[in-house]
Amino acid sequence: MNKKFSALAICIKKALVQSLVLGASASVFAADEQADKKKVTKEDIEQIEVRGYAASVEKSINMKRFSNSVVDAVSAEDIGKFPDQTVADALQRIPGVQVEKDLGGESDRVSIRGTAPHLNITLLNGQNVASATASASITRPSRGFNYSLLPAELVDTLEVYKSAEADIDEGSIGGTVVVKTRKPLDSEANYAALSVKAFHFENADEIKPYLSGLYSWKNEAQDFGFNVGFIHKETATQRDSKEVRFGYRSTDANQDGNAEFYPGAVGYNRYASDSDLDTATVTLQYAANDNLDFVFNNLYSSSEHKSFGTYSSGFILQNISNVENPVIVDGTLVAGDLPAHNNLGYYGNAGYEGEFKTQAHDLKVTYKAENYTVTGQLGYSKADGEVSDVYSEYYANTGASFTLENGTPDVTLSADLSPQDYRLDYNHKNDIFNDSKEIYGQLDVEYLLDGGFFTAIKAGVKYREHSKAASLMKANYPKVSADGETYHLGMFASDSASDFMGEGANAILWQFDNAKYADWISSTTPTSGPYEHLDYTFDLEETVTAGYVKAVFDYNKWRGNMGVRAVKTELDSRSVEYTGRSFAPENIQDVESTNSYDDFLPSVNINYDLADDVVVRFAAAKVMSRPDYDFLSARKSGYCAAATGCKGTEGNPYLKPYRATQYDLSAEWYFNESSILSFAYFYKDIDSYITNATVEKQWTWTDPDTGIEEVRDFLVTQPQNGLGGENAGFEVNYTQKLPYGFGIQTNYTYSDAELEQTAEQKEAGEEAVLPNNSEDTFNATVYYENSAFSARVSYTYRSEYFYTNYLGLNQYKDGFGQYDLNMSYNVTENLNLIFQAINLTNEEQKATSGNSTGMPDNNRPLAIHDYGRRFLLGAQMKF
Repeated sequence: MNKKFSALAICIKKALVQSLVLGASASVFAADEQADKKKVTKEDIEQIEVRGYAASVEKSINMKRFSNSVVDAVSAEDIGKFPDQTVADALQRIPGVQVEKDLGGESDRVSIRGTAPHLNITLLNGQNVASATASASITRPSRGFNYSLLPAELVDTLEVYKSAEADIDEGSIGGTVVVKTRKPLDSEANYAALSVKAFHFENADEIKPYLSGLYSWKNEAQDFGFNVGFIHKETATQRDSKEVRFGYRSTDANQDGNAEFYPGAVGYNRYASDSDLDTATVTLQYAANDNLDFVFNNLYSSSEHKSFGTYSSGFILQNISNVENPVIVDGTLVAGDLPAHNNLGYYGNAGYEGEFKTQAHDLKVTYKAENYTVTGQLGYSKADGEVSDVYSEYYANTGASFTLENGTPDVTLSADLSPQDYRLDYNHKNDIFNDSKEIYGQLDVEYLLDGGFFTAIKAGVKYREHSKAASLMKANYPKVSADGETYHLGMFASDSASDFMGEGANAILWQFDNAKYADWISSTTPTSGPYEHLDYTFDLEETVTAGYVKAVFDYNKWRGNMGVRAVKTELDSRSVEYTGRSFAPENIQDVESTNSYDDFLPSVNINYDLADDVVVRFAAAKVMSRPDYDFLSARKSGYCAAATGCKGTEGNPYLKPYRATQYDLSAEWYFNESSILSFAYFYKDIDSYITNATVEKQWTWTDPDTGIEEVRDFLVTQPQNGLGGENAGFEVNYTQKLPYGFGIQTNYTYSDAELEQTAEQKEAGEEAVLPNNSEDTFNATVYYENSAFSARVSYTYRSEYFYTNYLGLNQYKDGFGQYDLNMSYNVTENLNLIFQAINLTNEEQKATSGNSTGMPDNNRPLAIHDYGRRFLLGAQMKF
């Protein structure tokens, strides 16, 4: 642990002790007042009729208050009325939770306490849901949850478990998100909620519908009921960017004998997408008698997606040796002029069209006797995704001047180019497919004990099988016609892109007609293919068998649980290995690898009610998270070239999981029923973190020209279990309902993460950085509410974080903060008008490349993204 954090930890311990003393003093000071009040119990809280945002906050606070572990929650204001429009947006209000945005600017991936999204798990009603996407990311599958398929209107509560419990599925190092939907027998009879909304997407200048509804019914005997929920959501997003493509590389730009880093290409990008999402849920519940209950949850989701990205630049990579008037700052070429070259003007366009479908079915049977409860669950989940990806790139003869100064990539082309001046140089069509399936069975038994320290003991077993597979069919198309005519950009592009980055038209970015290009592709004979691109072929099957035992205690002022979960993971990975070009591979062989590992995961959660309104918590556990699916593929490929030597890539089915030991210590002061001041310290000791490494291996190579077969040394990039590290920090949470209808919610998280340096990193003076960890995260909401009107302004911020490594240099997302506005007006008791503004101040997000030590370098900008604002206007009705 570094000195900065050690000093900080001492201050934290002092603050923790002081907070406990203050909490105790406050409770003594208020003893007379408390004596006149009835002590708040969990049963009292469960009777709260949640109406309005303030009541939602109160319910969320009390879910945390009476939990037996370290939990934060978000609750719906009413049936069908969740505080945010997406589940991920709601989660980012929770201490220690950060979100990542997709290409269109929507929150879609969640990090908890500085851990990458794939190191956390999300469960729907306690179970995993298979997921797919309708983008090219299908070829790089992740364990991250697809939050886009689950609209917030269908959610009752979100719970984020930051400490482990033996009866909750393993698989998370950061935290576990549990999404709960409503059960019909817990809702009002014959109740309906309907929302009709319209989203205005500022950058795209389009208005799209957003419809949702929920109907709940139960009979007079209240032993049978059902609810049906649905949502139809359309989006039209546009993101404009100034970008550096192809990373930073080194050369001696000014011929002084020293190497400088330079950008591969400097230019402009416009990404636009249209998508339709339809999701429906059906829940049936039957209480056969006072002891026996059946709940059958069903989810169906379908999404269609169209998107394109067009990019225009000065292509520096092939022309750097001719740079004139170089401007070099701290080892980086930040400006220069390039004389005219046939490949200097670069234009690329990619179009995606696809869909994904998801279904999940879960049957839960509960038998509750006087002193024991038996619960059984069976479930099945399936997702299919496919996308057609068409891509083309063009080159033109021009000179260029570029600059990265002030952190803004800009380029000016010397020639006055039109689309007709760009010749077609490369194009392809990829058809990408994937599917994901999961089946599971679970049995839990809880036995209530008579008196004493322990109040219950719980045990259970679970078995699940998960499969994931993908393939890619590729075809390349000609650059010239049969009679030798060169194809060009003018065949598909026309007018200049309008209002780029809010700055008006851009002279080197044109509107690309993707439909026209797709028609041309369909009527043109490919030069190669369609063939299966073997680098994207994989088929995984993962079997998990788990058992646990857990004891619950509640004695005097002490309560909590302790237990252990034992897990066996078995993997069967099937793919291909080959050498040669992907479209003309040599030595193709099917390959299958198996692996298995066991984990023994003890956990303890201890809570002490220091006073009626002060709770102190301690938790400790061993946790694990399985490697991302993409790492586990058995595929390997390699190619030898005279200029670059022999290089290859390989998956690693023999990876062991991420493993960590974690500790939590917190104090929570509930100074009234709707207010909290809390402090939490967390520490994670990570045994091993998976990273990509380059190793030397001997592979058989068949020369495609001579046919000679020989063994050669390849430099192979492969994921490996690396060294460990630690992640430690603290959370401060303050929420209070103020007089006159006002209220405030704030939280701050500090996360100091360090990985151990490898010998190579130490020798090079390079830092080892934990991916996706933001050191600082801050959220604040100020709200006002009366019987008719409600308004709240929210601000979320996360500091910079490392997200990937490219050509040996780390890449970072810069710190980003965003304001959102929510307003509602109750026209009647059953009609509510709403208005929402997202990214109210139109903040831009930036990305930066690292330097040779691995740290961000402001002289090396990667991108400035303009997502634009979004506005929502609508009505919510209940019947």
